[in-house]
Amino acid sequence: MMHESIMTPAQAGPDAADMEHPFEDASAGSLLGKNETRLDGARFVSGRVDYSADLIPAGSLQLAILRSPYACAAIVSIDLSEALAMPGVVAGLTGEEAARMSDAMPPAMDLPARGARGPLQSRCLALGQATYFGQPLAALVATSVHDAQAALAKIRVEYAVHAPTASARDALRDDAPIVQPGWDTNLLVCDRIRSGDADAAFARAAHVARGELTIGSSTSAPMETLCYVAEWDARGERYTLTGTFQNPHTSRWLLAAALRVKETQVRVIAPRIGGTFGLKMAGHPEEVLVALFSRLTRRTVAWVEERRETLLAGSRSQHHTFEIAADEEGRLIGWRDRMLVDVGIVGAGHSWAMALVTPAVFPTVYAIDNCEIECSLAITNQPPWQAIRGYGKEIGNLVLERAIDLLARETGMDPVELRRRNLVPREALPRLLPSGLNVDSGDYPGALEQLLTMFDYPAWRTKADAARTSEWRIGIGIAFELTPEGGARPGNFPNGFETSTVRIMPSGDVQVLTGVTSPGSGSDTGIAQMVAGELGLRTDQVRVIEGDTDVTPLGTGNASSRALMYGGTAAFLAAQELRQRLAQCAANMLGGDAEGIVLRDGHAWREADGAKLSVAELALGVHLRPFTVAAGVTLPLEVTRSFAPKNVRVEPDAQGRIATYPTFSYSVHAVALQLDMATGNSKLLDYAVVHDCGAMVNPALVEAQLRGAVVMGIGAALWEQIKFDGEHRMITDRFKSYLLPRANDLPPIRVGHRITLNPFHPLGMKGAGESGVGGALAAVSNAVADALGSDGYVKHVPATPSRVMASLMERCT
Repeated sequence: MMHESIMTPAQAGPDAADMEHPFEDASAGSLLGKNETRLDGARFVSGRVDYSADLIPAGSLQLAILRSPYACAAIVSIDLSEALAMPGVVAGLTGEEAARMSDAMPPAMDLPARGARGPLQSRCLALGQATYFGQPLAALVATSVHDAQAALAKIRVEYAVHAPTASARDALRDDAPIVQPGWDTNLLVCDRIRSGDADAAFARAAHVARGELTIGSSTSAPMETLCYVAEWDARGERYTLTGTFQNPHTSRWLLAAALRVKETQVRVIAPRIGGTFGLKMAGHPEEVLVALFSRLTRRTVAWVEERRETLLAGSRSQHHTFEIAADEEGRLIGWRDRMLVDVGIVGAGHSWAMALVTPAVFPTVYAIDNCEIECSLAITNQPPWQAIRGYGKEIGNLVLERAIDLLARETGMDPVELRRRNLVPREALPRLLPSGLNVDSGDYPGALEQLLTMFDYPAWRTKADAARTSEWRIGIGIAFELTPEGGARPGNFPNGFETSTVRIMPSGDVQVLTGVTSPGSGSDTGIAQMVAGELGLRTDQVRVIEGDTDVTPLGTGNASSRALMYGGTAAFLAAQELRQRLAQCAANMLGGDAEGIVLRDGHAWREADGAKLSVAELALGVHLRPFTVAAGVTLPLEVTRSFAPKNVRVEPDAQGRIATYPTFSYSVHAVALQLDMATGNSKLLDYAVVHDCGAMVNPALVEAQLRGAVVMGIGAALWEQIKFDGEHRMITDRFKSYLLPRANDLPPIRVGHRITLNPFHPLGMKGAGESGVGGALAAVSNAVADALGSDGYVKHVPATPSRVMASLMERCT
């Protein structure tokens, strides 16, 4: 698959003159904005990187978990005796036994302030009742994974099976049984967002389009499944857990609480991770299980998740009933949306919060003054939501973009022209959304025009019109996406800041210790180049250390695109201070003032005459002769700095709203696809996207993230869905049934960049880790609807071939 990159400002076309130029005040040796080669890239592509499963010590016990075959059942009894007698089995636990040794995990995020309350389903093994299909009920450890799994079949469980409440609509019926034990309602929270007067706007509207959209459950399906390795040090009375921890410090806190020990008695290490996309955030029950068994057996215990277990981790299941209003000239004047969300069972993780982010993005990039949104989150007997890339924003963008296309058809306007008339102008930013979020900057009209040139919209429109009567129709989809990033929600742990330490060793080598982690995105390379440039060094002279709670500062790990935007900025600020210290040391050795010293090319230079010293000489001199070389300098050559965003408001406004996202990347997407009207199959023909995440530290890293997100959005639009049978058992338990896009399913993805600097960030940065999912999801859905025309409709996502055919048949009858 080939990819084309269109860079700005130098190569962006006629709008390049309007681009903002980042890093104009950068230091002499700065590497900001350069496509630095990814650190350890050769090791990754040659398979020489150790992931968590590669680090399991020989002789470790292997964990296997018996999971509930029912979505709702009382556990009458569990008998492990036959299983414990099986070859290789060393120990086993039931929920009752585990409860004598551990507690439920506390919530990683506070439950909604205006929502319901009750016990979380966050014990490592179910106690008394199974509340969802796949919930852990009992566990065994054995000398091999095969022995452990074989013994599971010998566990005898007696169930009292009940009919599950399997949908949000059923859960909110007046006569619905309570789903989650210990709660008195199935309504987790109902949120309402209003601005202006929606009733008056719809009353005076010249055009109104209405629709419904149901989004199916999907998952991120990372290449690497979950893996945890636990070791109990009996002498030191301390746990060490190594594994796929997306949030190591959060996991340490949750584990300590569940294991009834001090935080200082738990060490969490996160090695290289083969993709996270939210799924590996803190709060998985298996984290506690491996720790319990390691203490019980006094041996190292490991668990590697099977693919069928990974695919239980779904989210995104929402239903929207919406309407959009416009005046005679096609100006948008009103938006209404009623959301019904199935968040499954509520566990320790905070993934349910994704549903509250969905309405917070409305009305995205469009000027709609009158909005009314109601969002209801229902608890059901589905597995707990697991976080997924997009974190709810992608669904808000999808729904509004579908509404725009429906309105275009209602008014007879071209979808591009309708969007063009209603985009918020550049000069109107910053701008408050009805949710209270403050959108920082952007150039939406400029991005649209840049995209239309890249994509050649008129030519594709002509081809689509010519194929309208063909069995192979062509559909064109356009969609914007607004992506809030850098979440800083009160009640989340940790919250709103990241910390990094930069240390220069006597050899001149540099270490960065940071509380953020890399999910495999290469963010450590970006952090290294941010530091290296300030110190006049190469990127490969900086080592970034992350993911070890004994070594790194407390931090979030990986979430909401904070690695470079928060952790990298903290490291950059620390490096700036170190640069000043090195400059003074160089002045002490070379003579002159520190202001006349610049760091570049591995040396400290006296600008007046070109005299120089290597940074390595400086560093060694500081450690050998501190009274002369480091006179007037604070030692050691080590600085710790934290960074917290400015564009966050935690004090409620007049409507009780706070602003929990500080940056707002955006993108606009165009796709052409071919739809086989005889089979319902879609084939992508062309794809282009223009993206703006402010200043880019490393454009190559940004493009890699964007392309990956686009592919995830395409998959969610056309193929990916978690399905359960009539007995509420999951049937999409492998990649033959849970369908991911393959390389040969994708056209070249052409990327263009715009740069509008974030006025609230010292480097003008915005997040870049989640942009692309929602735009692709919406653009592809719109393209399918465009190809169907009046012969069908898109009311369900993904638009699988069977759903496309069902739509065509329904219109024919």
